[in-house]
Amino acid sequence: MDAISPTTDSATHLPGAVSRSQLDVRELQQLVQTMESPLRSLTGASILITGATGWFGVWLLDLLCFADDLLKLGLRITAVSREPQRFLARIHGFARDSRISWIKADVRQLKATGAGYSHVIHAATDSSVKAEASSPSLLFDTIVDGTRRALAVAGSDCKGFLLLSSGAVYGPACGSRGRFCESEPGGPDPSDIRNGYAEGKRAAEQICAIAASAGVPVRIARCFAFVGPHMPFDKHFAIGNFIADAVRGRKIRVRSDGRAQRSYLYMTDLMRALLSILADGSIGRAYNVGSEVAVTISQLAHCVDQVVGGRGVVIEGEASVPGDIYVPDTTRLRAELHFTPQVALETAIARTAAWYRAQMCTNASRN
Repeated sequence: MDAISPTTDSATHLPGAVSRSQLDVRELQQLVQTMESPLRSLTGASILITGATGWFGVWLLDLLCFADDLLKLGLRITAVSREPQRFLARIHGFARDSRISWIKADVRQLKATGAGYSHVIHAATDSSVKAEASSPSLLFDTIVDGTRRALAVAGSDCKGFLLLSSGAVYGPACGSRGRFCESEPGGPDPSDIRNGYAEGKRAAEQICAIAASAGVPVRIARCFAFVGPHMPFDKHFAIGNFIADAVRGRKIRVRSDGRAQRSYLYMTDLMRALLSILADGSIGRAYNVGSEVAVTISQLAHCVDQVVGGRGVVIEGEASVPGDIYVPDTTRLRAELHFTPQVALETAIARTAAWYRAQMCTNASRN
């Protein structure tokens, strides 16, 4: 994707409060309004964000800067990335933001500065199929060693450490089990090299549990599947591929029989959940984050086709694994932190497709 420049919409509602990555200003404003309490708990915070240039990282950076514009929180943000200059050349808005300091580093080599941070959001790790298949040991080490380094640099005065883990820690759905629950045992097969990502996340959670027992205020968000601006539209995320196909006027092709079940949470709801866990989650506790509304991949493809106005759906793949379900039970998140998703799947698809279409137009005008 080429460089992203501010839209006129970013300047129409709130003078001085703009999106740095061309997100919808109205969505950011609503987020700040609904999450004002946990955001104000960050007043004066020094925040370290690893994986800052990834999909989740971009949203976190944009939201925190936007909130600081409105609420005058006095935030200082340190963003960690392997290639910050490449990112800043693509998304100019963050390059001009003086409250963000950039560290160019592999998270495994992250070094303590001595000052520490009041809050850490550890969001680093490439979950792509390519990364896992090409170097499973590198992927595993990045997750495990990166978590150790992030904890080490947090410092003794850290007030909140949030690990972004994954629903992959549960392993495959078994038998008649429906949604994954935090209290259930089980996990991926540790002897299968394809489970490096999942086993890495399990190890990272254990490292964080040990840190929590020693007094570090660690919380864990087990993230499932999401949809929204800045998501990859050309990787292994089915919904991203479907949206790209529909927007570009191609038939949506399902590379399976379409019976596998998934659920998708919109990015504004993800941000609400993460901030709630960071601010009010119980120390050492893991919370599933995702939608409980399950859809088959076939239903998802047809939904995207209808919402976006595509050219139809073709089911052309092999049979799915029986019981292939990746849907969380979010009872703990709802009961303890009073979280309720606010954006329906159809609305999430429409907003994401509109954002993707706008990026295509912006890129076309630059070429």
